[in-house]
Amino acid sequence: MSVTLGALMRGFAICVFALTVAGTHGVARADEPPAIAAAASLRYAIDEIAKGFEKDTGKSVKITYGATGNLVHQIEASAPFQALFAADDESVKKLAKGGLTDGEPVVFARGQLSVATPKGSAVAVDPALNGLKQALAAGKVKHVAIANAETAPYGRAARESLQKAGLWDEVQPLLVVGENIGQTATFVSTGAAEIGFIAKSLAISKEIEPKITSAIVPESWHEPIDHGLALIKSASPTAKEFVDYVRGPKGRAVLEASGFAVPTS
Repeated sequence: MSVTLGALMRGFAICVFALTVAGTHGVARADEPPAIAAAASLRYAIDEIAKGFEKDTGKSVKITYGATGNLVHQIEASAPFQALFAADDESVKKLAKGGLTDGEPVVFARGQLSVATPKGSAVAVDPALNGLKQALAAGKVKHVAIANAETAPYGRAARESLQKAGLWDEVQPLLVVGENIGQTATFVSTGAAEIGFIAKSLAISKEIEPKITSAIVPESWHEPIDHGLALIKSASPTAKEFVDYVRGPKGRAVLEASGFAVPTS
């Protein structure tokens, strides 16, 4: 059987293409902005920080927002993220334990949980959830919005707070569960739920604050919402520079203005 030179060349080209595709799967090109994963509670803060970073350095990053648990699953499945800004510290510790991080993770911010209603709602808002109790008794509440407690740390904090208030069993049949805290905030701000539990950082944002009434739930009612940060192995210099920028004076100022407490060290 004879094989022509043309056939050999076509076969060689196919092999090169296959190897190229296989070699680039899950790996960002050096000339692309690094992919950054961030919890939905950080959307407005990280967006603003990224704009400052680009203005100051001429470099950009590509940010994907979602529930922390879902982002962790994607990284474990080789999604090409180069850093994770989580809404808890356990998730980044899990990645470090799995050998997926570049160095040890750190806590870079602490968030707070807010209870919120749409503007003009008949449900009163207060830190102790007395207004929710009264509205439930009066049959005024049909939908209570929280983020998915299995994947979103703010959802877990909401569940713990409702349990502390003795309302968890009563509200379970009324729950409207957001995939992440950003979607949960949308449920509240649009009136799809009469009341809900969202991140303070979203409750005080210029996009959402005019549409809602909110109060901060006592921090003693739930586990601390410590936001952890981890660089993923093989992170680019630009990704590392962005992480440093977030933790630097300008990033810190934005985080604090967005309602986060920032560690001094």
